[in-house]
Parts: sequence; C-alpha cells; structure tokens
Amino acid sequence: MMTNTNSIYRIKEWILNEIEEGNLQPGDPFPSTLSIAREVNAKTDDVYDAVDELITEQVLTQNFEATASVKTSQPFFYPLDKLLSISKMIENEGYKAGTIFMNLDQQPATMYDRKALDLKEGEFVTLIERIRTADGSPVVYCLDKVATSYLTCAAFQAHDESILTAIKAFADISIAYSETEIESVSYEPKVSEALESAPNEALMLLRQIHYDHQNRPILYSYNYFKSEVVKFKTIRKIEEN
Repeated sequence: MMTNTNSIYRIKEWILNEIEEGNLQPGDPFPSTLSIAREVNAKTDDVYDAVDELITEQVLTQNFEATASVKTSQPFFYPLDKLLSISKMIENEGYKAGTIFMNLDQQPATMYDRKALDLKEGEFVTLIERIRTADGSPVVYCLDKVATSYLTCAAFQAHDESILTAIKAFADISIAYSETEIESVSYEPKVSEALESAPNEALMLLRQIHYDHQNRPILYSYNYFKSEVVKFKTIRKIEEN
C-alpha cells in the first residue's frame, strides 16, 4: 500500500513540476498515460489514479470523453466577505472594465420584487440589465432592481454607471451590508448566451439584497459570474459556542 502511495505521489510531483516549468500549458495535449508511466517508471494504473487526484484537486480538468488537460486559472477573485464592485474586481487584475447595456427601464414591481424590497403593490422599480466586461470580454451578467423612489433611470445615467453612487446622490442613502445567496446554475439560455458561455459551463449566481444603515432593503441584484474566469474567496471562522 505504501509503495502504491509513493508511486502516485511521484507521478503527481512530476506532473506538477512539468506545469511549473511551463512544459505543460493549459489547453495543450496531455501526455499519454503510457508515456507518463515510462517517464516516471510507474504502473499505468497509478498514473490514472494520480491524474484522477489532480482533477479532484482542480489542477487538471477533463470534460466528458476528452483527455485530461491543465486547468486554466481564473484571472479574477471576488471576495464574499466584503462589498466590492465588479469594476474594481476587474481593474484590480489589470483589465479594463466595461459595460454592455441590455435594458434600462422603470417597471411595476412584481410580487417577488415587493417581497425583496418591502414595497407596496403598485410601486415601481428601476430595472438595470447589463453585461460587465474585462477588456471587452463578458465576465458577469447583472440584473439590478431598486425602487424608483430611491433611483430613477435618469439619475442612474447621470452617475457613471455606479448604482450605489447614483442611489447616494439621488436619495442620500448609503448601502451598509448585503445578504447573499450563492447558487450554481448549470445553464440559463439567455444569460449563458450573453456571457458567451458553453452549454456545459456552469455559472455562479449571487442573489443579493442590499440594505442601508436602517436595515431597509434598497437594492435587489442577480449577478451571474462566469465560473471559467471568476472564483470566490472568503474568510470563515469557527463558530464559538
């Protein structure tokens, strides 16, 4: 058992070293199982096990019947423990943030809108639908809704595309925190097409309600992130009894 473990370790180290030295690049054809076995002087079964472990550890990736390949690292990190604008996330990595507007309208609040934003029947919301881009490539689909009493279409257009800045200027309201639900979405036709995502590419949906310092719900957002280019990080602490 120990011999098998050491063999798998040697194979994994060889593959990792090939990646570190640039001999194996994302998207390049992966060496055959037999060639790796000969290079490392190991059994082919151990190579299969080593590759499987590196796929589990997200160093390698494999889709359907395709051979394994080095996984492309996502260029963007989005922190879950702080409110960071998507533009800032993109610019922090040296890309130019851009916006493709899909819709800007004032509509009657639906039942779910009223529940999320604590609105009465008959009240309206400003709906802002857009794609956020990095150097022109789509990264995040954003659908934002805010009561028209807090933000109108004209007020939003006057403040450089920043919803929070526009709300502050129009209604003198600052956002204090948000409640966030995270969900993996396998495929959503409209959003996936807008993000130029492959049918087998998962999206990460962050459904958020933003509150002011008086705990009033102000902004309701759906943000679909391309999992191919964005990963998330946070700090989690052990709950003390």
